[in-house]
Amino acid sequence: MRCQLADWSAYPKKFQLIKDPELRHFAQQLNLIWKNLCREVKPVVKNYPERFSLIYVPHPFVVPGGRFREFYYWDAYWIVRGLLISGMTDTAKSMILNFAHMINNYGFVPNGGRIYYLRRSQPPLFAPMVYEYYQATRDKELIREMLPVIEKEYNFWTSNRSLPITVNGEKMSMFQYRSPSTVPRPESYREDVMAAENIPDENDKRIFYENMASGAESGWDYSARWFADKETLTSIEITNILPVDLNAYICYNLHIMGNLHGELGNQHKSATWINEYIKFRGQFQKVFWVEGSKGWYDYNLRTKKHNTDFYASMAVPLFTQCYEPLNMVKPDELYAKMEEMGVFSFTGGIPMSTQKQSGQQWDFPNGWPPLNHMIIEGLRKSDDPRLQQKAFLLAQKWILANYHVYLADNAMWEKYDVVATKPRLGGGGEYEVQEKLLTVESQQA
Repeated sequence: MRCQLADWSAYPKKFQLIKDPELRHFAQQLNLIWKNLCREVKPVVKNYPERFSLIYVPHPFVVPGGRFREFYYWDAYWIVRGLLISGMTDTAKSMILNFAHMINNYGFVPNGGRIYYLRRSQPPLFAPMVYEYYQATRDKELIREMLPVIEKEYNFWTSNRSLPITVNGEKMSMFQYRSPSTVPRPESYREDVMAAENIPDENDKRIFYENMASGAESGWDYSARWFADKETLTSIEITNILPVDLNAYICYNLHIMGNLHGELGNQHKSATWINEYIKFRGQFQKVFWVEGSKGWYDYNLRTKKHNTDFYASMAVPLFTQCYEPLNMVKPDELYAKMEEMGVFSFTGGIPMSTQKQSGQQWDFPNGWPPLNHMIIEGLRKSDDPRLQQKAFLLAQKWILANYHVYLADNAMWEKYDVVATKPRLGGGGEYEVQEKLLTVESQQA
């Protein structure tokens, strides 16, 4: 049910730092929309869970909008960041406590807030949420409470989504998206059954369904990135792939755990996790960095080759800083490679891939906010003033493109066609493009 945001303010303090009056007004218009996205689960769901598909959580939360009427895991990371910028630290804390509630109950964060999502997760961004909250509030008591929960989620990924591999004689473990579900996704049952119609073998169908669920777990549902032939959905093989972004998130989790233990004065635990981070960071480079192609790329276990096509995921290690901090060559080389691939030349931002034939929503010509943000932030975090300036220009391009579409449609969308001469909403995939924030008019009605 709908709820009220007790900590909402019409004029967040940080918005006053926006010097351009038009963009400051834009931010204030978006701030109005928060009030339309607050939800909480009725107590009856807690008392009679068998009657509902909703997962009970004890605190209010903010939903993405459109068809997404419950919480979704990786969307929530950017929602929390937005709440913190908007001065709504209490609401951000409520969302973190809800995720902690689920980790304590289920051992992990489900894909979304329905019981039919309990067989898959999404990119592990709970620790980064907590870290962003701490950076904004310096609330050590919450950190003390959350660190065991962060470690519990990390244990889920190591126990259920890691794979032992050997690289040049060195044994290590890397991570995969790999849902145990071998049936059609409940929320997209019809679409999965229809897609599998021409797969004659029942075992092959089960493998297809497992890959569809695992693709949804990745957040990239769907992309030629996961397709054996780079074109057709039925060739999906994500369970054969070591994804560069997932392993970069795990790397970030390790670093955050070390840093947060250090903030609490737990020096022994801090050193333990930092050592794990340094070890994993080195192994990550050995698995994913391709020297000849100057970038981090997914590794296919079936073909024993890297996929050296452009996907925006190749820049996630910049965002998570999963590289040797003194090696400033890596960010520069990656930027040069992406520039060579032509992905900075589009009017509306960076596309998710350069694959034009798949028709999937996580491919060309669509640009999605999470990846554009991570690329921008990854460049900004580097110590190279030239790359920091590039980050500023990319941020400017993305914000202005979003603003122009907002002026035309009076809505913010989940994805954008970044290639069109005039910025516009994106398309493709198995559902209509969604408003990630509802219109101001609907909020004011």
